[in-house]
Amino acid sequence: MSNDGLPQTRKKEQQIPRLQIALDFERLDDALAMAKEVAPFIDILEAGTPLIKSEGMRAIQALKNAHPDKLVCADLKTADAGYLEVRMAAQAKADIVTILADAYDVTIKEALRAAHDFHIEIMADLIMSRSPTIRLAGLIDLNYKDTKLHYALVHSGLDRQASRRAPLLELELVARLRAHPRLAIAGGIRVDD
Repeated sequence: MSNDGLPQTRKKEQQIPRLQIALDFERLDDALAMAKEVAPFIDILEAGTPLIKSEGMRAIQALKNAHPDKLVCADLKTADAGYLEVRMAAQAKADIVTILADAYDVTIKEALRAAHDFHIEIMADLIMSRSPTIRLAGLIDLNYKDTKLHYALVHSGLDRQASRRAPLLELELVARLRAHPRLAIAGGIRVDD
């Protein structure tokens, strides 16, 4: 384990951009079929929020069992019960769990404690944040022992995408912070962006 809470094997990968696909299906069979099609081209399989709400934690385990060489992200968007939800996802074989960046600091610290205990990563999702840069600046120093946030996700949700506002401007602002975890971007990104 390195001093930033990352397993040594993941430490080397942190500088390399990774491609993640959101499997936002309601049926596990549909998610598994799509995962099989795209697995050769992506790095991270995301068990999307609709999939987990519909199929439960078994969706995470099914994706990991079908693709043990891929990272699996559980898009829980945890708002409370940080330790409990991250533990449950870890036990289902998730490698990464999303937590709402605007959750209480104590919830995020509890998620980090579970990440430390179960050797997985935490992604803070800025999806509902009114001031993503300010919130992320406040999260940078949160930690549990040697574990800090692994990712910050600048995310334009499905309903917001209807306004055609992609998250690229917010990503540029967040990237200007003096320090930040690895950055991720999602939602409404088009080729012409």
